[in-house]
Amino acid sequence: MKKVVFLMSLLGFLLLTSCLWAKTVIATGEGQTRQMAINNGIRSAVEEALGAYITSHTNVSQGKLIYDRITSASAGYVKSYNVIAEGRDPVTGTYKVKLSVVVDDIKLKSAIDEFMNNPQVQRTFINTKFDERRVVVVYIPRTGLDLPYESKAVQSVMDLIEDRLAGKGFRVFLPGTLKRIRKRAAEMVIDEETAINIARQEAGDAVVVVSFDAGKRPTEDGYWIIYATLTLKAYDVTTGELFANVQDRGKTITRGGSYGLRDGIARVAIKIGPRVVDRLVKKIVYRFSGARQKFVMVIIRNVSVPTQDKVEDVLEELGWRYRVARQTGSYMEIEIFSEADPTSVRRVLRKAFKRRNLGLVPAEMAGSRVIFEGTYSGAGGGY
Repeated sequence: MKKVVFLMSLLGFLLLTSCLWAKTVIATGEGQTRQMAINNGIRSAVEEALGAYITSHTNVSQGKLIYDRITSASAGYVKSYNVIAEGRDPVTGTYKVKLSVVVDDIKLKSAIDEFMNNPQVQRTFINTKFDERRVVVVYIPRTGLDLPYESKAVQSVMDLIEDRLAGKGFRVFLPGTLKRIRKRAAEMVIDEETAINIARQEAGDAVVVVSFDAGKRPTEDGYWIIYATLTLKAYDVTTGELFANVQDRGKTITRGGSYGLRDGIARVAIKIGPRVVDRLVKKIVYRFSGARQKFVMVIIRNVSVPTQDKVEDVLEELGWRYRVARQTGSYMEIEIFSEADPTSVRRVLRKAFKRRNLGLVPAEMAGSRVIFEGTYSGAGGGY
């Protein structure tokens, strides 16, 4: 009986503590689509949760900076949300929603404190625009122990990466969207190329691939020694380039059986995960920061070689520094080194190609990747 009372008391304490760590905010949002309205409503909820803390702890300039920093990754501070009411405004045509948003108060205040007390992080945020960058995280099973996607080890590392990126101001996914992406990746036979394609479809700028390499060895007293290597690889979605590859290894001792083995790998992952993730995030920050020369990747598809030459002539006339990264048949990839955003590059090129009658039209734009399509039909015709 005493044990039952103790367990009930413990459960009540945990529920109370969970409530103290979360704050429910009622907010409204509107946009051209339902998802845009939800995104704006969540941003408003996080801003409201920020309000009192910023007013009492910061000056005006600090407050503005923190608003920009936190709301850029607002989805990273939301535990869950429910749509209370929704509908399209018959007059304006915009979609409106009313939301009940559960904000992770502890994570929010920790992010504020870290940002306020680290001038270097503030300077990095000011000099970059990570809020425009999105990173997709997927898992590729490689270990002979075959960890499932929903295992504690895998989810712990993936959640840690998302949290660290949100802490740097990267745009993150809402809980529902994140769950859908992970479910989709788990249902596919996935490799690096598939992971990059998934990230492209989600308008990501980079994709992180999580994998474990684990082994086991029996001990004389009936236990198992578990060896696990955690590897995190980051690919640029625009170019497909592998720009970060970090790993670390750990070991632990555990009981036999499938549960014991998976639990052992989870303990190794939780132990070595933070330091591996920190090294990865540093490389991602460098990749998308002002410390590295920025470029827009322009892809020209379905064009003849003479037209490709004319495309280079256009770039030289514009005075842009560029590098042909890849050229095969009727396809070419060009890195344009510029501080201009992809939208501006697309607009300038569209007008220049039209003046030259090159028959190239904008086909797609995602992240820093801009694609133009031609009408080349091979030998005997086309551009």
